[in-house]
Amino acid sequence: MLPDKFAYLTMALLYLLAWWVIYLRSPWKSGMIKVGIIGGLMGIIAEVWYFHDYWRPPMILAEGWPGIEDFIIGFAMFGVGGYIHSAYTRREIDYDRQTPAKNRDFFILWVLGCTSLTVFSLVLKIHSGYVTFLTFMGLAIYIWIQRPDLIQISLTSGVSTLGIVMVIYYITFGVLYPHFWDTYGMLNDEPILGYKILSIPVSEMLWHFSWAVLCSMFRGYRNGVYYKDASTSEV
Repeated sequence: MLPDKFAYLTMALLYLLAWWVIYLRSPWKSGMIKVGIIGGLMGIIAEVWYFHDYWRPPMILAEGWPGIEDFIIGFAMFGVGGYIHSAYTRREIDYDRQTPAKNRDFFILWVLGCTSLTVFSLVLKIHSGYVTFLTFMGLAIYIWIQRPDLIQISLTSGVSTLGIVMVIYYITFGVLYPHFWDTYGMLNDEPILGYKILSIPVSEMLWHFSWAVLCSMFRGYRNGVYYKDASTSEV
C-alpha cells in the first residue's frame, strides 16, 4: 500500500474521475472548466478554516500547508456539485423565461459565507464542521425562498453527489486507508461529526451534501437562468 501522504491525493483523483464522467455528459463543458478553476483556488484558501480543528492530512509535498490535492479536490467538487444535475437529469435552459443576472447579490452571498466561516469558526471557536454545514444550508434556504424552482435541482444534486462521495470515500478510507481519520482527523470527540458510517465521518457526508445542495443553484441564481424538462421542448 502507498504511504499515507498519498491518501488525500487518491481521494482527490477519484473525485476528479467522477468530474470527468459528468464532464462527458454535461452540455455545459466550458462552464465546468471555468467554475472548476475557481473551485481549485477556493480549495486552497478553504484550508484556512479547516486545518485548525477539522483535519491535518499529510500531503505529497508538505504537511500542514495547502497542496495540489486541495486544488484538485476544489476543482472537482465545484464541477460535480454544480453540474451533476445537467448530466443526469432531463433538464435544459428555458430561454423563454429569464431574469436579470444577480451578480451583486451573488457576491454578497459569497462574502456572507466566508464571513460566517471566519467569525464562527476562527473567532468564536465553533467547530468548522458544524459551521460549514449550517452556513451552506442557510445560504441554500435563502436561495430557495427566492427561487423555489431550484429546490428540486438542488436536492437532487445533493443526494446524487452524496452517493458519489460515499463510493469514493469508502474506497479511499474504508479499504485503502482505514486508519486515516483516526490518525489525521480532529472529529472523534465531536457529537455527530465524529460518527462514522462505512468508515466515513458523518461530517464529510454533511459537508458534501450541503455543498452540492448550494452550489448546484449558483448558475441558475446568479445568471437568472430557469430550467425545464427537455421533453417539454419536444411537445
